[in-house]
Amino acid sequence: MPKARRSSARRSERFEDMALPDELLGVLAEQGLESAFEIQSVILPDALAGRDVLARAETGSGKTLAFTLAMASRFRGRKMHRKRPLGVVLVPTRELAVQVVDTIHPFARAVGIKAQLVAGGMNIEKQADAVARGVSIVVATPGRLIDLAERGALQLDLVETTVIDEADHMADLGFLPDVSDILAAIPMGTQKMLFSATLDGQVEQIVDSFLVDPVSHETTPVTAAVATMDHHVLAIAPTAKREVTAQLGAREGRTLMFTRTQLGAERVAQELVEVGIGAAALHGNKQQGLRTNVLAGFREGAYPVLVATDVAARGLHIDDVTMVVHVDPSDDVKEYVHRSGRTARAGATGSVVTLALPHQLAKTRNVLAGAKVEPTWIDDVDSAEVPALAELGGRTPAGEPAEDPATVKYKGAPRKLDLGRRGRGGADAGKAEERRANEERRASWEDPESAEDGARSGRGGARSGQRGARSGQHSARQGQGQAQGQARRGGGRGRDGAAPEERSRQDGARSAGGTGGRGGAGDRGRSAGTGRAEDRGRSAGAGKGPAGTGKGRGRSGAPTRAPRRRGGR
Repeated sequence: MPKARRSSARRSERFEDMALPDELLGVLAEQGLESAFEIQSVILPDALAGRDVLARAETGSGKTLAFTLAMASRFRGRKMHRKRPLGVVLVPTRELAVQVVDTIHPFARAVGIKAQLVAGGMNIEKQADAVARGVSIVVATPGRLIDLAERGALQLDLVETTVIDEADHMADLGFLPDVSDILAAIPMGTQKMLFSATLDGQVEQIVDSFLVDPVSHETTPVTAAVATMDHHVLAIAPTAKREVTAQLGAREGRTLMFTRTQLGAERVAQELVEVGIGAAALHGNKQQGLRTNVLAGFREGAYPVLVATDVAARGLHIDDVTMVVHVDPSDDVKEYVHRSGRTARAGATGSVVTLALPHQLAKTRNVLAGAKVEPTWIDDVDSAEVPALAELGGRTPAGEPAEDPATVKYKGAPRKLDLGRRGRGGADAGKAEERRANEERRASWEDPESAEDGARSGRGGARSGQRGARSGQHSARQGQGQAQGQARRGGGRGRDGAAPEERSRQDGARSAGGTGGRGGAGDRGRSAGTGRAEDRGRSAGAGKGPAGTGKGRGRSGAPTRAPRRRGGR
């Protein structure tokens, strides 16, 4: 990798002292922004001059505003061309794309240009039409941008500035091949800017291949991103986790909780709603319109708790998040830094709480040591009565189910948003009752008398199951006898082409299967096996263009990619 020139950090300065157009200064004044953050002060001179830039700064430092001001200044008053943007911003997730384009819009309008969101999970035809009419800046996820280029709805031959936001996260998600394809279709020597909270070895191949004499700016080490927060670790008993999570969710202020899995996010959000706390889940498996709606409601303060997977850990800015709770502890330092960085942004203060079960304590200690933070450890948290919870602002929830925020449409959500499938009855009473029954069963294990009752009940159930099995075997024998009788009477094949003996065996087998449901394993197996091999082969091999087409530029300058299985865009 070529040695990047480094620029020493300078003190923050006022925006009005920078070489910014008056229109942009007016928007900054309307938003109450007078002085630039450190990263903005060091980046803007090089960005405005068209230099290639590598920038590393702590999360929440203002990187988005830095490249927004640079692009709006450079494209001010420029003609917009059909299908040919002047600037491209690549981001790893749809949520971040929405946030970035919302940041750009007021500055773009002020200087007479347009910005367009291009992301998966949304109507591709509308996005293609908007780009065809002419936009100056496209904010895109890599997969959807390539889709538009392959359809001929977007060309990259006039791009003058390319921004890759959260570059290391692009690498983590496996987007580097797509990013390389896009950069290969953009004229060499045009401005490239890479922004991220961390810039490590995973982006070296992009820097080597596409950046020219880049200037590197590093304002603070990555671990300093968590230095302004109060960190706490609760060594929690498994039986107390749900109650403690509810206590923290009931505190005053806005709380962001992180779980490891999508099902975990939905479960925690539902449990909070059941005890009277407004909470909604955000994860990659949720429909895009619902994800946008959930974020809109949380941003406007309609409910206090957002439960998310790591899809919300990168780049998203939500004002006034005063606490981050790691319901499931982070697996590594980078994940801990980015999750925790959703609070204490832009110089504000905040608290970070990790709930660590006994088997998670060792890994949690290693992660926190790697992040170079010294948390307050609270041991033996076996109930919600621990005084430390009150010190963190924890409160006892109301106990009555609250309205489910995921069933409400908020301002800023898509116009067409189908919430009917979720129902409008608040918490799911059936799931709540099932969870309570499970808790009673678990409690009974610790009570010898109740445990003996449960054992007797289990033995009774086993005897019933044995009787059912014997009945099924008897039905099977009856079916076989009927088949043999029909065969002796000279039966041939019926209208369906199956021999009577075979049909009788099938009838007997279905009878032996009991009355618990229609269609047994054999039915499911036949359904799963439907479809000819050659059909599947044709589907897998479908694609445009001649065989052997490689990556890089097509005849129109659009990026192309070799067929490969993709997860999401």
